Amino acid sequence: MTYCTSKEVKQAVSYPLDGAPLQDAVINDFILDAEEEIEDIYKTKFGNIEQYGTADGDFATTTFSDSNKAWDSNVYIGYVAWIYGGTGSGQYREITANDTTKITVSPAFDTTPDATSTYRIVKLGYIDETVDGTGTQEMFVENQPLVNLNVLTIDSVDITTTSVYQYKYSGRLLLNSSAEAGWFASNNPQLINLKYVYGVYPIPRIIKRLCIVLAGIRTLTAQIAGTYDDFTTVTLPGGFSGSKGEPYTNIRESLNKLQGEARGIVYGTQGEGQIGGDFRTGASYRSYTLFA
Repeated sequence: MTYCTSKEVKQAVSYPLDGAPLQDAVINDFILDAEEEIEDIYKTKFGNIEQYGTADGDFATTTFSDSNKAWDSNVYIGYVAWIYGGTGSGQYREITANDTTKITVSPAFDTTPDATSTYRIVKLGYIDETVDGTGTQEMFVENQPLVNLNVLTIDSVDITTTSVYQYKYSGRLLLNSSAEAGWFASNNPQLINLKYVYGVYPIPRIIKRLCIVLAGIRTLTAQIAGTYDDFTTVTLPGGFSGSKGEPYTNIRESLNKLQGEARGIVYGTQGEGQIGGDFRTGASYRSYTLFA
C-alpha cells in the first residue's frame, strides 16, 4: 500500500479524475519516487497495515499460514510480520517468502504461533547489521525509531533481548545486569550483530500530505514538459480558428505553491506544516502512535 493514491494527487493539482493529461500509471510511479525521497529525508520507514488475520496452520518456528487468504507469491518479501495477539504476541520478524496462504520469516520466532495468534503484515524497516562496539553498557542503533530488537550478539555471545533496555524514540540500547555480556565489546572491529525493526506506524497525516505534494510537483513538471490537450484550439463562428499556448502561468503558480508547501513541511515555517526540525531529530515521533 502506497502512502497515497493517484486520485489524491490528481485532486491536489486539480486534474480531472477521468481523462487527465497523465495516466494513473505514471502518477503512481511519481508516488513511489516521492516515498523514497521522504524516507531519505527522515531516515526512517513509514508503514500501514497491509494484511491482518488469525493464523490457522503451518505452525513452526519460521512459518504460519492463514487459509482465508489468497496472496500473490512473494509479494510480502521484506515486509514485517507482527504477532500482535494470542500466543507469541509482541514478536516482529522479517518476511523472507510467502505463497498464497503461508508466511515464512527470519529469524525464527522465540515462541511458535498457534491458532490463537493474530498477526499483521506491515511495511517497515528491518536491519541485519554488524557494527563496532562502544566499550560501554550502551549503544545506539542507526535507524530510528526502534520498534523491536530481535537479535543481539556481542563477540559471538547471544544476548537475551529481554535483558536489554530498549528506548524506542532514541534507539538507545542499554544492557541490564542479567545480560550475558557486561558491555558492547570494542576490543576488535565488527563484534556487534544487531537485527531489529524500525519505523513509524501508522503513517502520520502530514507525511501522507508530503507524499501527495511531492508527487503533485512531479506531475505538474511532467505536464509543463508535455502538451496540455484541453482547449488548446479555439474555433469561432465565421470560420475563425486559432490556438493558445499551454496555460503555463497557471501551472507554474500551482507548482510554486506546492514547492512552498513541501519546504514548509520538511523544514518548518511559521505557518502550517511545522514539523521538519523536530521530526528529523526524533522528537516529533512522540506525536505519533508507534508499535506497542
